[in-house]
Amino acid sequence: MRTTAHRPPRPASAVIVLLVGVALVAAACDTTPSPTPSAAAIPAVTPSGPSATPDSTPGAPAASPSAAPSPSAATRSGDLVPGTLAVTVSDSVRVRSAPRVADDSVKFTPVLPVGTSLVVTAGPVKASDYTWYRVAPIGLALDDGVDQGWVAIADHDGTPWVALASDPTPGFELASVTTDPVAATTSAARRQAAAVNAFGLALYKRLRVDSDLKGAAIVFSPYSIVTALAMARAGAKGETARQMDEVLRAGGWADLATGVPSLATVLARRDGAWTVRNDESGKDDVHYQALRIANMAFGQRDFHLEQAYLKRVSQTFRSGFGLVDYIADPNGARDAINGWVSQQTLGRIPELLGPPDVTSITRLVLVNAVYFKAEWAQPFIDGETTPRRFTRLDGSTVRVPTMKAWGEQEIPIAKGDGWRGTELRYLGPDGKTPLAMTIIQPTDLRAFEKSLTTTRLGRMMKTIAAERRRLQVVSDPPEAEACPTYPYSTTLYMPKFGIDTKAKLAPMLKAMGMTDAFDSQAADFSGMTTQDRLYIGFVIHQANIDVDERGTEAAAATAVGMDTGGCTGAVPLVEKTLRLDHPFLFLVRDLQTGAILFMGRVLDPSKR
Repeated sequence: MRTTAHRPPRPASAVIVLLVGVALVAAACDTTPSPTPSAAAIPAVTPSGPSATPDSTPGAPAASPSAAPSPSAATRSGDLVPGTLAVTVSDSVRVRSAPRVADDSVKFTPVLPVGTSLVVTAGPVKASDYTWYRVAPIGLALDDGVDQGWVAIADHDGTPWVALASDPTPGFELASVTTDPVAATTSAARRQAAAVNAFGLALYKRLRVDSDLKGAAIVFSPYSIVTALAMARAGAKGETARQMDEVLRAGGWADLATGVPSLATVLARRDGAWTVRNDESGKDDVHYQALRIANMAFGQRDFHLEQAYLKRVSQTFRSGFGLVDYIADPNGARDAINGWVSQQTLGRIPELLGPPDVTSITRLVLVNAVYFKAEWAQPFIDGETTPRRFTRLDGSTVRVPTMKAWGEQEIPIAKGDGWRGTELRYLGPDGKTPLAMTIIQPTDLRAFEKSLTTTRLGRMMKTIAAERRRLQVVSDPPEAEACPTYPYSTTLYMPKFGIDTKAKLAPMLKAMGMTDAFDSQAADFSGMTTQDRLYIGFVIHQANIDVDERGTEAAAATAVGMDTGGCTGAVPLVEKTLRLDHPFLFLVRDLQTGAILFMGRVLDPSKR
């Protein structure tokens, strides 16, 4: 595992994820259920072109460019699950901010030409007599920084405008499994969030003392790791399943089968774009809050996977199945997986898996990807970022770029035994603030980390929430002509920071009690397949975060590799670099469920 101080340059398009939509060029989707894959193997999707390509504009070209992915002949309800790749088969497809034809559904420009590749991020939604999916165009930037939105996939008569790309990447064909989604409940979402948080805190305690991460900044996504491991748990049985349930804080598969999709449904509502009238320019400014989550299972072509397992993964995780060839071309399979992760994280994680991670004995890789970007509800002041002194853990001082914000009633200061903290809300649609960054600054970081428990963390969250409520109370003035008052206003100074952490989690998960899953002889994943004995060969997680005056951008991805017996030789250690940051903890949280999306500590903002 490693914490890196430098990342490859990110493409300019990797800036935001939000909901965008389409104009009147949208279409109804064939709701005929897709056939379920046979128990013998994950089926391949045969590349083929649409029977007819409609022209949204008279005289528009009828054929897709040769470089575009081949679309499937018919796009069925359930094919376009989040994470799959689609392609426009009509010219001038309109992108909208909401899945409907209405005045409050903003039209984004430019329109999408035929052959535009699209990553599906949500849907379907039926409205305005169309079936809509949220998509992120690849290689085409929309105006105002928008890079995701809603499009309709067919005309009223069923003529397709958007189709499934059947061969999106070399060595990666898509096979979809159609099942009805699980009904989401708030109680199940909160239960799953509590499990995610308990797992995250237990893993954090092991990360902080890991030999590679001692004294290093850390960022990771408990939500991403739990989700990817739960995809493996869907096929575990016996003692392997029991150990995984204990580590994942699950009461069994029934808990995960309702909790995972319920929490995902709640979090999907956090992703949106909206407009606010700019009084100075007289135009509408586009704002966004991006929270994009996708799952994908990459299986060996013609490898037997149990039908019940395929159904569980499709229904619970809304996952497609990517078909690769680990046996003949492990590097090509790895490139396909890394390409998918890079697309889902908008280039923030370009290479999750290295050459040693995927080999000819790999049979299945289960991947979760999370992308987050949002603006502060109470922004930091432009032009007020200046170098200020900061004390490191060893007592030495350094001057680092430090942002400044006037808190008014939006930045509480809570205190407890050995800590003080605050909560910075992220701007959401309609003035709502469903996501926040909680910051806890201990007096003694090392002692605080050792004593931190889920119970104590919960008490701190309640203390901060109570202080925020107290700050909202406005009292009547003591005198008739005086102004009303509230308890205090905060001037916040916070260093800008960025962290990138990559970790191999197998040793920590074994230490937490998940031993059988990694043992080639003891592992029981017979719920996945009986063709070969599978075990977890690797669990790799990477996350990064950047915090500046405008807000926060972060991404995370987790891959769980299912291997079969065999040895391909010694595996070299990855190259290790380190970025030190500021001594405080941070948690990016969903306020309704309490789920921790990102968590970490910042130790020295001067080392970027």
